[in-house]
Amino acid sequence: MKLSTLLTVGLLFFGLNSAIARARIPIPYGDEQRIVKVADLPDTEEYQIEDGRYFDIGKMYTISHIVWLPYNNTEVIYAGYVDDETYVELSADEIKTIAAAANIKISEEASASFFDRIGGKIILGLLGLIILYGIYTTYFGKDSEEEK
Repeated sequence: MKLSTLLTVGLLFFGLNSAIARARIPIPYGDEQRIVKVADLPDTEEYQIEDGRYFDIGKMYTISHIVWLPYNNTEVIYAGYVDDETYVELSADEIKTIAAAANIKISEEASASFFDRIGGKIILGLLGLIILYGIYTTYFGKDSEEEK
């Protein structure tokens, strides 16, 4: 009985998998660059870029994700934040100089958000445990025939 249940689940999985492939439902995965604002700078000529917009201090890192759940991220660096997609490359010395001139306190070590560092790994791990538990109960669970 266990083998037939496992075979049914396997066939159902492959049937759904081929249906998703035919429907061309995208499964989001890959790398995404995140730029997060850390500190506000005054809108003065010193902090203006060529197109007239002003930049602030932000942190930038790249995450790797599966279905919007991040499982890995790169080292976080400080940069000039313009918007969520635009940044200004600044060295560590330039960031320190700008922070001192604007009287802003910036921590020495930048880190990604909690969800980007750990949250996605926790959720992916829990999903994996649920799937493993389902396989375990299906394959090693008691059959009604064995109970009789």
